[in-house]
Formats: sequence, C-alpha cells, structure tokens
Amino acid sequence: MAITASTLVELIESTIEARHETDKQIQALRRELEGLEVKRDQLLQEEQGYRFALARRFPDEDIDAPNFAADSAPGSVRRTDDFLKQTRADAVEAAVRSIADERGTASPAAIEEFLRAGGRDDTRDAIGAALAYLNRTDRVVNVARGQWQPRDGA
Repeated sequence: MAITASTLVELIESTIEARHETDKQIQALRRELEGLEVKRDQLLQEEQGYRFALARRFPDEDIDAPNFAADSAPGSVRRTDDFLKQTRADAVEAAVRSIADERGTASPAAIEEFLRAGGRDDTRDAIGAALAYLNRTDRVVNVARGQWQPRDGA
C-alpha cells in the first residue's frame, strides 16, 4: 500500500482525536485527584478537631492516640531539634525531597503532614509561600497543579 498525502492526513487527524481523548481523561483524573485531596484535607481537619477535644476534655490523662502522620506518612521524619530549627524554606524543601522520593511528587497536603510529623506547625499558606520562594530560587519545580518536585529531580 502506497503512502499518499490523504493517508497521512487521516493519520494526523486520528492522532489529534486520540490526543484530545487522552487530554479529556487526564483532566478527569486531575478533577478526581483534586476531589480526593479536598476529602483528605477535610479528614485531617476532623482528626485535628478530635485530637484537640481529646486534649481539652482529658488534660490530665496520658492517652496514647494513634498518630497516622508519624507512623505511615511518606518519608516520615522524627522530631529533632535540627528539623525544628531549620528555616521554613529548608524544612519544606526537605519535605518535598523526601515525599518525591517515595511518591514522585509532593502536594501541599503531604508536605503539611510531613512537617507536622516532624513537630512543626507551618500553615498551608506558609507552605505555599515557601514553595513559591523555592520555585523562584530554582530549588523546586511545579510539575502540575499542586505537585512539586526538587529542581534537580532528586
């Protein structure tokens, strides 16, 4: 079968259609991921509320509540004075590196969880500001909406 101009045009058209379908699937998956991240954030807030209630209602009791962040967070970190003394930007960069090593990318929610597991109390807004600074200084790169990696790909 000889390759003609019309054959190549048809191949181009079918490739464009396939690409558009793939783009639609990617958008659907991104929306699903965003929904899951919202749900995860809501669950984290609910968990924190329960922890505050536990501490407020039973201040004198030594209750060992489970700690998801310390036990199973990606790249979980032990609370150390060095980690607590790091600048926010350095701590966020360390979180991005550790999480990206395990998952490929780091979301602000995962970074917040990582920092909390290490004993830090950085807010999501502060983490976002640190990520913007790290991006401007070429230490991290935004690879997709809400997904970060170390600039060197480590």
